[in-house]
Amino acid sequence: MMVQDFVKDAADQIRELILGSIEKARGSGLLPEGELPAFVVEIPGDTTHGDFATNIAMAGARAFKMAPPKIAAVILENLALEDSHFSKAEMAGPGFLNFFLKEQWFARVLLSVTAMGKDFGKTDVGGGKKVMVEFVSANPTGPMHMGNARGGAIGDCLAAALESCGHKVTREFYVNDAGNQIEKFGISLQARYLQIFKGEDAIPFPEDGYQGEDIKVLAARYADQHGDKLLALTDSEQKQALVVFVLP
Repeated sequence: MMVQDFVKDAADQIRELILGSIEKARGSGLLPEGELPAFVVEIPGDTTHGDFATNIAMAGARAFKMAPPKIAAVILENLALEDSHFSKAEMAGPGFLNFFLKEQWFARVLLSVTAMGKDFGKTDVGGGKKVMVEFVSANPTGPMHMGNARGGAIGDCLAAALESCGHKVTREFYVNDAGNQIEKFGISLQARYLQIFKGEDAIPFPEDGYQGEDIKVLAARYADQHGDKLLALTDSEQKQALVVFVLP
């Protein structure tokens, strides 16, 4: 049984217990006959007051023609919790009924979680529907930053969550290693490389080039390893050699 089934089972049992209590109270003349009102069984925001709560007493005030606290008291008096999931029930506020689960219920949930192992939390709600998650457009022309790292982690977690819900997921991870971006990268590297040997005054840096200090570091790294051999090559060969060096 899935954990959510345990919760639904407990909530359904509260409804059965309340209906049984009302039926018993009617048989004793403590509550009048009539159509039962709709009521809610839910997990309260503050579970120190109970694991489940219901508004049956307030919802039934008009139907039973009684004050909610009195209705709650009658229901509590006629509740049969002996063979249920609950250790006790009590009234709170204007007539809420709070139910407290037995320790055995929690133990059964934990045993179920352990038995499910890696399948715990998985559902088939996705029904095999195909979903493509596109995340992280890795930019090789600059250093990694927190946005890159965060996008990768969040995207992969989202894809994993969708898979656990029964979707058929395809992950798309883009690496921008071609096109205009790389062309500009090559021009920037070339300018910084040539400036090392010819000076910044002789080689102006392109206005739309990458201004980051990392470009200087990469160009200097190439120069340290290969010297000025690129000076004998053509413009396109220089850029190609630098890009291949940085992005092998």
